[in-house]
Amino acid sequence: LNEVLRLIARQGGFLGRKGDGEPGVKSIWLGLQRIRDVAAGIKYAKESHDL
Repeated sequence: LNEVLRLIARQGGFLGRKGDGEPGVKSIWLGLQRIRDVAAGIKYAKESHDL
């Protein structure tokens, strides 16, 4: 679970350096928003390709 949170947080700007500690709520939230936007783009591309 920790690894997945870090991957999400990296999308939100978390660098994950040695001394950075654990990702915060803001970087996790921004990462989730970015992932949601990418998923919406993929869905849109698939739907428009079917036309």
